[in-house]
Amino acid sequence: MKKRTLALMLAGIMALGTAGCSQSESTRSATAPAAQAEEVTGTVTIKLAHNMDFVTIPDAIVAAADRLNEKYEAEGKDLHIEIETDYQRIDWDEYMQNILFATKSGDGPDIFTFSGNIKDQVRSGLLLDISDIDTSKFVEGSFDAFTVDGKIYSMPFDIPTRALYYNKEVLKELGWSDEEVEAFPGKIAEGSFTWEDFIALCQEVQEKGLVEWGMLHRPGKGNDFLDVLRMYGSPYYNEEGKLVVNQDTVTGFFQFIYDAANTLKITPQDITQRVWTDIQKMVGEGDAFAYYGPVFSSTYVAAEANLTPEELAESIGFALFPKSEKNEAPFTVAAPQSVSINAHTEYPEICKALLEEVYAGDSVKELAVHGDTIFSLTSVTKANEMEEITTNPILEKIGYMADYVVTTPPIEGESVFRDELFKQIVLLELGQVTPEDAFKDFKVQVELNVDEDEVVFELNE
Repeated sequence: MKKRTLALMLAGIMALGTAGCSQSESTRSATAPAAQAEEVTGTVTIKLAHNMDFVTIPDAIVAAADRLNEKYEAEGKDLHIEIETDYQRIDWDEYMQNILFATKSGDGPDIFTFSGNIKDQVRSGLLLDISDIDTSKFVEGSFDAFTVDGKIYSMPFDIPTRALYYNKEVLKELGWSDEEVEAFPGKIAEGSFTWEDFIALCQEVQEKGLVEWGMLHRPGKGNDFLDVLRMYGSPYYNEEGKLVVNQDTVTGFFQFIYDAANTLKITPQDITQRVWTDIQKMVGEGDAFAYYGPVFSSTYVAAEANLTPEELAESIGFALFPKSEKNEAPFTVAAPQSVSINAHTEYPEICKALLEEVYAGDSVKELAVHGDTIFSLTSVTKANEMEEITTNPILEKIGYMADYVVTTPPIEGESVFRDELFKQIVLLELGQVTPEDAFKDFKVQVELNVDEDEVVFELNE
């Protein structure tokens, strides 16, 4: 048996650990979940966990609790919800591990921001099935990444897209007219300006001394690289949602990474040794022409460059990932942030009521505030029609991207694929390995760490 992720290894622990968040399994089983909201009275404490930034996600749930309390009081119902929050800033894997162990000990959160391989977490028994959620309120495709065997296990709060950043002021310095700059993202969307053209543009503005660097990327591992991988051939998964390692695709991507740092020299060789704030500042201040990553990262770019959202929108543009020689159409990838309910909560119906208040009640406005704050469309259609979204200087320019969104299904072994890809990126940019040798090592690591029935290798003979 090959290695699996931590969540799967803990499945046995979760199965043995019958203690819930604040009540034993035997006691819970005596309570009919469907009737529970009517049976619970008095003050109920719901534990809410969140990690990293964008606290507008848990803030929406806190606001939902306030509105439900007002509703219950007006109805004369003897029920009051108190929210106990736990906000952390740690590695996401560590965060999810902490939730698993806290749940095992009977002290886990009732509701939490979710991250990781959802199939593993479903097997671990951590996630409550919330398939009764009204999906008609949501943007189509919002639940693709959170559905396992036809059941929904997490509620998306947003639809943050990943895209290309480019500096509009640099294009003007290059001699482009205002009209040409304004039309640029449209040319990419229609397919007349390709990925190869974009790379050449990055090289041109750098060679002419308009920027220090033509193209930057994140300094650590992440799914951003999987977007660029799509430029070089077939996706890293098939129609069945199974992981695919295509030799031509991966080697082509590795060749680009190597060339960008060592031949074209549009990317620093040591970019993976740099810190986030330095990269964000270079993008915001115009020292770099292009960057690829989530649009919501522009909030950090603006902060590091001391720009307002309006000022950022004036200098930075966003575009789809273009078509390429190996990719037929432009696209953007949506990676929603989501919230799950602990399967071991004492109060499943109250937790569901909180989520319903967020997506279908007055608290939907909190989703619009969230989207406005992080420069992202929300997962709920009604929220996207609110003023906070429609007047956001960034969002009003990228709304068209919704027609080009690609969503990724849950894929076994994706984290291994992503992490091993990044290990090779580091070596390739430093010039310490060739693309061909990088693929050989990458293939070996995937073989060692992903079960053979969960991955398809498409190799050249």
